[in-house]
Amino acid sequence: MPQSLDAQSIQKQFGEMNKMLMRVMAHLARTNDGQTSLVLRDLTQISSSLNTIKQGTTNYFDTHQRQVRALVGVGSAINSSLGLKQVLEEVMDTLIALMGAERGFLMLREFDGEMKVRIARGIDHVDLNEDAFAISKTIVGRVVKTGEAVLTTNAQDDPRFIEQLSVAAYRLLSILCVPLKLKDELIGVIYVDNRVHTGIFQDDDLSLISAFANQAAVAIDNARLFDDLQASNAELEIAYSATLEGWVRALDLRDKETEGHTKRVTVLTERLARSMGVDDEAMVHITRGALLHDIGKMAIPDGILLKPSGLTEEERELVQQHPIYAFEMLKPIKFLHPALDIPYCHHEKWDGSGYPRGLKGEEIPFAARIFSVVDVWDALVSDRPYRKGILPAEVKKSIYELSGSHFDPKIVDAFLSLDDLSTILRKLKSD
Repeated sequence: MPQSLDAQSIQKQFGEMNKMLMRVMAHLARTNDGQTSLVLRDLTQISSSLNTIKQGTTNYFDTHQRQVRALVGVGSAINSSLGLKQVLEEVMDTLIALMGAERGFLMLREFDGEMKVRIARGIDHVDLNEDAFAISKTIVGRVVKTGEAVLTTNAQDDPRFIEQLSVAAYRLLSILCVPLKLKDELIGVIYVDNRVHTGIFQDDDLSLISAFANQAAVAIDNARLFDDLQASNAELEIAYSATLEGWVRALDLRDKETEGHTKRVTVLTERLARSMGVDDEAMVHITRGALLHDIGKMAIPDGILLKPSGLTEEERELVQQHPIYAFEMLKPIKFLHPALDIPYCHHEKWDGSGYPRGLKGEEIPFAARIFSVVDVWDALVSDRPYRKGILPAEVKKSIYELSGSHFDPKIVDAFLSLDDLSTILRKLKSD
């Protein structure tokens, strides 16, 4: 059965053939035949040729393996979520290593059609100043115009560069400039050179470089799309935040009695959540929920919400619908779904006596359990037109007594363990 023609088996076969020659040569050396010396000379030449072929084969496989790794690396960049800067670094560093270049730069076509250097790198993966490439733009211009790669093994003797003073002045030897194309559209160029060695880049490498450049162009395009998406998401986040703050401000302007309440409970809820190990991703939704906790009151008529005297039973039942109103208002807004727990559930109680659904214990979402403690704290310690704020020490006592009935005991313990609640309160009210 024939052996597989992979690098390892070929090297093994070379080794076995050389051993056979050595054995034959050793046997012939022990004979006194007059023709022996001539045969030994021929066999020695064959052995030397075999070693040369073996070394050439080894170099070929090493080069091929390096090339495959380079293409795989760019392929990985295509399938990853790397931003444009990282992809450009990956492309440049890989090409410099693949071709044995000394340095290089990459240009991309901007929206106005101009080519702009986006990255310049050296062999040691260090960014270079664009001024380090004070070469003639003719090479890049030729690639941009023709869409074809420019490759030279020795620019000093290449008739194409005789009139280019920069090539002579900087003693450039090996030069390679490759177009980056996406669906036959030129999106940029890659340039690499070597000022020390000639013959670094060979014409046989052009097919490899073309494959590399095609993959690089896709990776760069994907990275641009990814960055654009990130920027769009950031703009949306800003717009969302401004909208939420506008809603909260509208509530504050409507109900002067509780002005500043939303800001205080949001900051304190964040602090309590952090102390209980809530991560950044969940914190975003807790913050939004805290900001919007009373948004449902926008559906309560002013005559009831701002009524200076006590509410009737019917009026109280209507006010207690505000969590449901909040849920109905916010549910159509998809990005706010993870923030609904606080607006919808912050009046539920640990023992199941709360509203609007009578949830009990851990049926109540964690964010709402955290917020409910903070909400009661701020409501009791703050001044109202009909009463002065209660002393923080007394409110702490009340919250402790409601642990296990109104509030989750673990959250009460965490809340009462926060340092200087009174100091935090004074700071928030002064801001």
